[in-house]
Amino acid sequence: MPGRRPVILIGAGSGIGPLAGFARANKACRPMHLYFGTRHPASDALYAEELANWKEGGQLTSVSNAYSRTATPAYVQDILRKDANRLGKLVADGGQILVCGGREMAAGVAAALADILAPQGIGLATLKAEGRYAEDVY
Repeated sequence: MPGRRPVILIGAGSGIGPLAGFARANKACRPMHLYFGTRHPASDALYAEELANWKEGGQLTSVSNAYSRTATPAYVQDILRKDANRLGKLVADGGQILVCGGREMAAGVAAALADILAPQGIGLATLKAEGRYAEDVY
């Protein structure tokens, strides 16, 4: 059932804007997982209240954050690697991946996803050809 396949939203910085739109519009509560990176939770927690509400309302299944300017800096590709097992399963279950943000972030995300999916024999080129991987980068 295509409408129930998981969606994996990955972004950083202002890339949260379009991804938030997908979550906001997810009234059918399709499984949707957000991985988002920004500098610091105190100053850059964009959409924090909305994300919490969407998670509580079922529009987001999970929200994972990375902060690059804290005592333990991490980037979005780091949290993807930490969640490799779940990501591999979501993609194997027909998941679609949407990436939004800067070019450097997108390149790091692509490298992390390639490493995560390689053991399953799934490549990003295949996902792109199937319409299951899209990037909006700047």
